[in-house]
Amino acid sequence: MDQPVTGWWRSNAVALGAVLVLVPATYAAMAWNEWSETLQGTPTQPILLQPGESTEYVGATIGPVAAEYGEFPDAPQGGKVITVEIQIDPAGAEFACSTPELHETGGLERQWSYTTDLGREWDDDLHTGCDSELTEPYAITVDYLVAEDVSGPFTVWLASKPGLPEFVSAVVDP
Repeated sequence: MDQPVTGWWRSNAVALGAVLVLVPATYAAMAWNEWSETLQGTPTQPILLQPGESTEYVGATIGPVAAEYGEFPDAPQGGKVITVEIQIDPAGAEFACSTPELHETGGLERQWSYTTDLGREWDDDLHTGCDSELTEPYAITVDYLVAEDVSGPFTVWLASKPGLPEFVSAVVDP
């Protein structure tokens, strides 16, 4: 056992060391390359907006954001309607965004997309999403049909493709 290491292990020590370093490094580089592209296109970094506040996002001012429970003629039994109003000031430039989503921050942590078929009266001045053609301040009004057992508080997520992976997460409590 006191013999020096000779033979195959000694003559291939450099190659074995390279394999031990390069295989994990290659795997890590490939995984990073795949996941970094995926994560760049999804909202993963929230900009928290408290009630009554506003923030800059992709050159526009977002907020304040308000929410209230509403009643609509076509709303089904066993549900509540939460109406959210988001103030947007594009600051003279074009601002586009995805339709805001409502997220329950406690309890079951559910999420809801907007609902359009609740019997709301038609209004040409009512915006239900970002309008990239408007450069003057406007408000988005979005209705969400939620379960009757929700209690809040909630966050409303608003994202714009140029701003990803950041997004606005506005706290609302109707």
